[in-house]
Amino acid sequence: MNQCVIGRIFIALLIILSIMACSSERTIIDEMKLLEDGQSISFKLDPGRYKLEMTASNDGAKAEWIGSSCPASGQVNDYSVICELTKVGQLIISNPSVLGLGAPTTVTIKLIKIK
Repeated sequence: MNQCVIGRIFIALLIILSIMACSSERTIIDEMKLLEDGQSISFKLDPGRYKLEMTASNDGAKAEWIGSSCPASGQVNDYSVICELTKVGQLIISNPSVLGLGAPTTVTIKLIKIK
């Protein structure tokens, strides 16, 4: 190979590595949980920007951000939002109680920390 081809390959590799370095998304949580009526689960979060993707069966689930100005979701079956925490906080996923008689819900939670 001549030096021109090697140089082009080297530049292409540098561009690819630069693009990969700029993509700083990292999956923090990727799980499925069964929440009984009135039950919740919380996750401690460091300051940063997060994307939450959540689905829930039956009557749905609620997502609440503690330590942020992001609003709670209300009781939903499908939810996607980006939220920024300026200090250490929490994400709380709950199955709101219906007089202790509500159905359990299966929740999928995917939380991605983004740049």
